[in-house]
Amino acid sequence: MLEDSMPICVASTCHNSDDDAHSSSINARSPSPQDQGSLPRTVKQRARKSSHLNYFKSAEWSADGTTILTDSADHHVRTWILPLDLLEEKTSHQELLPYSVLPSAEPTYATTMYPFYSLQDPSTTLFLSSVRDHPIRLASALSPTSVASYSLVNPMTEAFITPHSMIYPSVLGGTHFLTGSDSLICLFDVSRPGNDGPVASMPTIPSKRKQVVGGGVGMKGIVSAMAMDPTGAGILAAGTFTRHVGLYGSHGTGESLGTFSIAKTEANRHIGGRGITQLLWSPCGRYLYVAERKSDGVLIYDIRVTGQLLGWLKGRKALTNQRMKIDVVASGDGGSHEIWAGGTDGCMRVWQDPTHSSGAQEPKWEWRVHGESVSSTVLHPLGNIAATTSGQRHYDNDVASTSSLSAPVVDNSLKVWYMPFLSTNNVID
Repeated sequence: MLEDSMPICVASTCHNSDDDAHSSSINARSPSPQDQGSLPRTVKQRARKSSHLNYFKSAEWSADGTTILTDSADHHVRTWILPLDLLEEKTSHQELLPYSVLPSAEPTYATTMYPFYSLQDPSTTLFLSSVRDHPIRLASALSPTSVASYSLVNPMTEAFITPHSMIYPSVLGGTHFLTGSDSLICLFDVSRPGNDGPVASMPTIPSKRKQVVGGGVGMKGIVSAMAMDPTGAGILAAGTFTRHVGLYGSHGTGESLGTFSIAKTEANRHIGGRGITQLLWSPCGRYLYVAERKSDGVLIYDIRVTGQLLGWLKGRKALTNQRMKIDVVASGDGGSHEIWAGGTDGCMRVWQDPTHSSGAQEPKWEWRVHGESVSSTVLHPLGNIAATTSGQRHYDNDVASTSSLSAPVVDNSLKVWYMPFLSTNNVID
């Protein structure tokens, strides 16, 4: 591969990319006198423990491309504003520091940013997050403050329902957002915070009773992923951990247009899958990409014929329960596009024009960008910049069994990449 065909890291949360775990030991307390005898072992074990607990779970770009929003295993949502001189030539990449940190007592299941986010207008710098056992929270990306909250409550138990997926689509004008939870899709009005709840609720199955007697039509399970058709046709695609996909009209508030299972397909024998984690539309709105946990690829469905598998991308290397966020990028006229995805081996891969052929497809390019699992690969909305995050869950037994003389093999980092080989229309030369 030519040298100019390699991504260039221009910013990272770790100043030294060769030692991405070095900052993890900052929070380790100073040893007491009685600890001095075992200083190397004590400090290194604490470094391992603090670093392995705080991996990046996801990342997303703001609409104007100035800000990255991340969610980490420490239950903190962070915002990162990119420096203006990001692409100016330097001897080393810049160190990224969070602009704002919003802590939570419980894990965050989903986040989504205001679709008209602009750093020039602070009133638009907002994001939503769903925190376990709490109301949905609307917060500022510039300061760790909550602006409003929205309650989604189980009427039987009066317990909070925590959405596993949320989208804030621009087609709804920034006034409404959608949530996905157990067999339920809800529409919220941003101007109606508090205990009023959603303005519309759409069960993905008719009722518990009909389901028991065999009359249920639709799909049962946690709605773990949603995506809005990009052409303006108003079709919402929703996927579940039970490996079903449903299509709904009127931006998710209308009738079901059809549901199908992705479990028993030819692709299942080759790449596997244990539940949908992400749905992506092709730019033309004709194809739907389905990413799953415990899968070595990505499924491609032709939505013109509901439930017809066109092919699959192989070699993704995502055989893990961890969510691994991928991206679709327009790369030219006529609906040409690419799929970018990271794997558990620390590599970022690109599949070009996946819909031009059927069956299995191998990636065309791959680069090693992290030392551990790449939990997010997201392309800048305006050009040839990408952001990647890394890290994975390490169990205490694994960390303790590591030799005290070896450095912690942990890479929990956010990196921003410049790709000079991408032309203005995102075609790899």
